[in-house]
Amino acid sequence: MANSHFIADKIRSYYERGADVVHPPVDPAFYPERTAEGNYILMAGRLLYYKLFGLGIAACRKLGVPLKIVGRGPEESSLRRTAAGAPVEFLGKVTDDELRSLYSNAKALVFPQIEDFGLVAAEAQTCGTPVVAYREGGAADIVTDGTTGVLFSYQNADALGDAVRTALNTRFDRRRIADAAKRFSKEKFKKKFMDVLKRSGFPL
Repeated sequence: MANSHFIADKIRSYYERGADVVHPPVDPAFYPERTAEGNYILMAGRLLYYKLFGLGIAACRKLGVPLKIVGRGPEESSLRRTAAGAPVEFLGKVTDDELRSLYSNAKALVFPQIEDFGLVAAEAQTCGTPVVAYREGGAADIVTDGTTGVLFSYQNADALGDAVRTALNTRFDRRRIADAAKRFSKEKFKKKFMDVLKRSGFPL
């Protein structure tokens, strides 16, 4: 089993065998809680170099769009220096309830990195929030370009900035986004997982 088509392709390349894709489930605590129309873009996760928070900071600085960053990690000090003078707020660690509210009220979530899957992007969409994501990696399984978010093709500030601008100028149907994210429910995960085991002849 693979957690995305991106990983299934790697399995096929490295081991020359197929893999069933079973997407990880999103915690049911994440559901829409739209309380106010926020004016900010959101990024969330461990502050690690490969997650490209600096790219999000650069893009939002160019656009003059407020950016909220959730999470802590070894890159925090460097990112704070990078964000000096930009409309960026570091929120650190937040509760699940606070994160749900931040997801639900954000204009969009920015997800510029390559991940095996991308649980943060799936959580945001469960809350009805469009995702601006790099089109490589697991995000391609999560985001439908133009319907549940915007995909961009180059990991640089100009490409990301253009994608964020497109997202801000698009009237997304947030209910449709949340409905599409129901495919990441725990119930569907359990069913698919068991179906794969049964097909493989695994003793249950």
